[in-house]
Amino acid sequence: MREIALAFGNIFGGIALIAIFASLWGRFEDYFIVKLTAFRQQLFLFFLTFFIEILFLLTVYFFFNLAFLDALFISCTAFLFFIWVIPYHAHFNMNTDLLFLKKFGLSSPIRIFKPVRSPFFTGTLLFSVFGFIVLFCTYFWF
Repeated sequence: MREIALAFGNIFGGIALIAIFASLWGRFEDYFIVKLTAFRQQLFLFFLTFFIEILFLLTVYFFFNLAFLDALFISCTAFLFFIWVIPYHAHFNMNTDLLFLKKFGLSSPIRIFKPVRSPFFTGTLLFSVFGFIVLFCTYFWF
């Protein structure tokens, strides 16, 4: 019984933590980000993305007790998966549904996948590319 109560406490605590973080981010956005110019907003979100990715890299490194280069490979691969594979697959499913509807006479144009150029996309892509360059240069001599 105690384990069940602990599990529900962890779940609701996580939900409360997410709600608190969302509230704090909303206040931070109202007071700080709105006052920045569009370019500085993009730059701030780009560096915030880099910071979060480095925290994720360090979390993988310390939590799983991996070598730093192994943690870098896992992080870069996971981030590329997030920014490329998941949106591409969602777009592919949308096009598949449109082709299915064409059988019934409903026509809609098939759209080509184009990733959204956001600070998150740019920061993640640069982090992953530089990470893979570091990995390649390090392991090239082995």
